[in-house]
Amino acid sequence: MSKTETFWSRQCDRAERHVRKVAGRLSREESGASAVEFALLALPFFALIFAILELALIFFTASVLSHAVTDTGRLLRVGAMQGCKGGEDFKKLVCKSMNNLMGCERNLRVDVESDPSFQAVTFTEPPEPDNDNPDQPVADGNWTNTTAGDPVIVRATFYYPLILPGGITRLETVKGSGRHVMSASTAFRNEPFPTSTTCSQAVMDRLN
Repeated sequence: MSKTETFWSRQCDRAERHVRKVAGRLSREESGASAVEFALLALPFFALIFAILELALIFFTASVLSHAVTDTGRLLRVGAMQGCKGGEDFKKLVCKSMNNLMGCERNLRVDVESDPSFQAVTFTEPPEPDNDNPDQPVADGNWTNTTAGDPVIVRATFYYPLILPGGITRLETVKGSGRHVMSASTAFRNEPFPTSTTCSQAVMDRLN
C-alpha cells in the first residue's frame, strides 16, 4: 500500500470514529424525542379513533331506527293503532323498539301521511336542528288517521346528538348544531281491518 493510500485510510478511520462518537452523543441527547413526537401526534390520532367510533355509532343508530320504524309500522298496517293516541303512542312505540337509544323520545320526530294514492302523498321538510336551544325536545311530527286500505308512508327523523365536537368529526348536518340528522321510512297499504275505537291490547302491552 502506498503512503497516499495509507494516509487516506487513516483519515477515513478517524472520520468514522468521530461520526460514531457524535452519533452516540446525539442518541443520548434525544432521550425525550419520543415523548415530544407522541405529544404532537396523540391529539390527531385519538381524534381519528374517536371519530371512527362515533361514525360507527351513527351507522348503528340508523340501522336500529330503520328496523324500529318498519316493526312499528306493522301495527299501524293491521289496524292495531286505532283508538290509540295517534302520533304520541306511535312515537313511544318506535322508541321502545329502539330501547330509547340516544334519548330517543327527545330527539325523534315521526310523520305519518296518507292519501288516496302513494303518488299523492307529500311530506314537509323536517325542521333543522335548533342551534339556540339544543336541549329542547324535537317538535312533534304530522299525524294522519288512516283507515283500512289506505296508502300510508311513515317517516321518522332522528336528530342524533354528537358526542364529539362537530368541528373535529365533520358529522354535523347543520354547522354548530351538534346534531347529525338521519331518517328512515316505510310505505305500505293498510290491511282490510275492521273499524275499532279502542287501542289494541298488543299496543297497550308494548307501551307498558
